[in-house]
Amino acid sequence: MYRFLFFLISLLFIGCIHTQYNVNQTFPKKSVSVIPFVNFTQTPLAGYRVAGIFEGVLKSKGCHIKYSLFSFPQRDYSIDELKYLIRKIKSKYIVTGYVNEYRYKTGIDGEPAVSVTLKVYSKPLKRYIYISSFSIVGDTYSSLGVITQKGFNKILEYKPPKSNKVYSHNKVSKIKK
Repeated sequence: MYRFLFFLISLLFIGCIHTQYNVNQTFPKKSVSVIPFVNFTQTPLAGYRVAGIFEGVLKSKGCHIKYSLFSFPQRDYSIDELKYLIRKIKSKYIVTGYVNEYRYKTGIDGEPAVSVTLKVYSKPLKRYIYISSFSIVGDTYSSLGVITQKGFNKILEYKPPKSNKVYSHNKVSKIKK
């Protein structure tokens, strides 16, 4: 009886963990510059912290960082300020993004919740060449930094399918040749 009760309680806690990734291409593993992310949360400096975590993940995967995040003052940046930084920096690829959620949820357990959109801007093409996002709600024993790093690692591990299918809104359609 106790084993069954323990099993049911375990399922309740395991069911509370949720992860979502939206990736449609591989990250351009070249020399990049990392600038602060826009902070859309109420957590001070969340954009700066998340960009710092992403820079660390990139370095651990062997990516060359041309301009480091730590070249910029530690504060929250607006979208207009990031547009200015993108124009100002002399780098082929510039990494930025948005932090949509970065907090511990209220309640008994206080699970960490993170939602991030990652963008890579190409100066030669004058457009964003890579956009992906992830949202994770962790368990009570995880920290915001750990689940943020897990989300970035998952995005960077993505390999596109080797077929001629287009994946969109859970529908699969063949590309006509």
